[in-house]
Amino acid sequence: MKTSLKSEFKRLFREAFDEPARWIDWFAESVYRDDDLLALEEDDRVVSALLLSRYEMSFHGTRLPIGYISCVATAKAYRGRGLMHRLITRAINVAAERGDAICTLIPAGDRLYYFYDRFDFATVYYVDEMRYTALHTFTADTDFKPVAPDYATFSRLEALRPCTVMHSERDFVNIMHDIGLDGGKVLAVSGPDGRAAMAFASIGESVTVKDLLATDCRAAEAVLALVRAEVGEKPIIVWGEPDRRATRLRSRGMARIVNVEAVLSTIAAADHDVDQVIRVTDPYIQANNGIYIMRNGECDRTEHTMRRITLDVNINVLTRIIFSSPRIADVFGLPGARPMLPMMLD
Repeated sequence: MKTSLKSEFKRLFREAFDEPARWIDWFAESVYRDDDLLALEEDDRVVSALLLSRYEMSFHGTRLPIGYISCVATAKAYRGRGLMHRLITRAINVAAERGDAICTLIPAGDRLYYFYDRFDFATVYYVDEMRYTALHTFTADTDFKPVAPDYATFSRLEALRPCTVMHSERDFVNIMHDIGLDGGKVLAVSGPDGRAAMAFASIGESVTVKDLLATDCRAAEAVLALVRAEVGEKPIIVWGEPDRRATRLRSRGMARIVNVEAVLSTIAAADHDVDQVIRVTDPYIQANNGIYIMRNGECDRTEHTMRRITLDVNINVLTRIIFSSPRIADVFGLPGARPMLPMMLD
């Protein structure tokens, strides 16, 4: 190929997405990496591509490597030929081969949830969408002072979440720049005893706080008071951590386990009381097919066992169980946690 991969990526991105040229140029220079690109070529040009970036996810007291699929695009003249089907299949296998435990993505539109479901991605990422009208005021607690947002505070607050994607300092810089390019603001407060909060606000006709990190409710209220002071009487939507109020949950993204043994071993090591014999089927990743015996803090994979199978599921169902609420997962004898996928450049 005569042109660089980055140039081909930018050309395809411009054709597929309605993003400002300034944003595309920044993304290509600051976020894009050749090593993350999976592409199909025809006629000496990239005609279908995606990025498979690597992150870490906090999971049952440890961190697991995960793959994040983004910038999924096919040139208009080459659509309808199954190219993206080939690329997604390739992406989940590449993720498994390089040692990722889970693969994640954020569909660009509602109809794409059905497309990714074909590859056994499950909708497990949600946000609790809280809406506040212009009449709602937040308490401006004088114990909390506005401060400049910094990575150290961001990382400390992010670590308080039990099941979430973790961001590096480079990621944080990119998130800050992305918010700024969109006309948004990142606001932060600091209070007594190490209390702190940070709000990432996208500002338009209405305001969406796309992530709210806080040590406690007082800190969260204080930083939202800063948001209110910044945006005046505009309505505010806050994407909060998912809880039991199912009627307010908004789908945010999808996940797929690509290494069953790594995920179940992590769960077993964190909870020695788990005693399960799980048979898993996976039509796309052959290495995941098998029987997993979880007992005494360990997980062993085998092809055959004389023990009774306690759970017989496909990879999609297993993903949904593990990343459901603790109350739901407990029905299946497994510890569960709703995961979070905040502040991803999608």
